[in-house]
Amino acid sequence: YQPKKLKGIKRLEVKLDGVRVLAVVTRLNVTLYSRNGKEFMNFPQIAAAIEAADLEIPAGGIVLDGEIVGESFQQLMRQAHRKSNAETTGMVYHIFDIIPLDAFQEGHWNAQQYKRLEWLESARAGLEETACLRIMPGLDVDLDTAEGHDIMQRYAEAAVEGGFEGIMIKDLSAPYECKRSSFWMKWKPTITVDLNIVGFEEGTGR
Repeated sequence: YQPKKLKGIKRLEVKLDGVRVLAVVTRLNVTLYSRNGKEFMNFPQIAAAIEAADLEIPAGGIVLDGEIVGESFQQLMRQAHRKSNAETTGMVYHIFDIIPLDAFQEGHWNAQQYKRLEWLESARAGLEETACLRIMPGLDVDLDTAEGHDIMQRYAEAAVEGGFEGIMIKDLSAPYECKRSSFWMKWKPTITVDLNIVGFEEGTGR
C-alpha cells in the first residue's frame, strides 16, 4: 500500500486468497470471466445462482466484481481451468463491487465507491439466498484520525490471525476503473528472516 494515500474515509475488507471473477449479468444469461477476459466454464453452480437471484437487471446488463474462494488456493486453481470433470462444489463467490455493463466496457465508471456499495447492499437479499454467493463485508474508517489508523491496524492483524492474506483498503470517493489503481490498495504483513548462507551455485543464462 501507499502510506501517503492513507487519508480520509476508507473501506477495509479482508484480502481473500481466491480467483478474481467478473460476472457479466444480462436479462438472458450469466457469463463468468477472468480479469484478462478468459471465460470460466467450471463454476456452473455460481452462474446458476446468480441467474436465479432476485436482481433488478437494467436493459444493458451489469457486471459483478468479486472473488471465488475454495477450500485452498491450490485446489481452486486446479479446478478453475480444467476442461472436464471439474470439482467446484462448495466454492463461494464473494462479491465486492457492481457496475453497469456499458460502463465496464468503456473501462471506467464515475459513480463513487460508496454509491456502488449502496447499490450492492440493495441487492443483498436477492444475492444471498444461496450458499455459494456472498456480499463482501467491510468496515469504514476515518484515516484522518489516530483512532482510524488504530482500528485499521487491529483489523489487519485480526485478518492475518484469521488466516487471510491481509486487507484491502478502498477509497470510498473513488470511481471504478478496469485496471490496477491506487484507489484499491493491498496491505500484507512483511515477514523477514535472517539466514546463514551455507553454499551457492552460479546461475546460467540470463
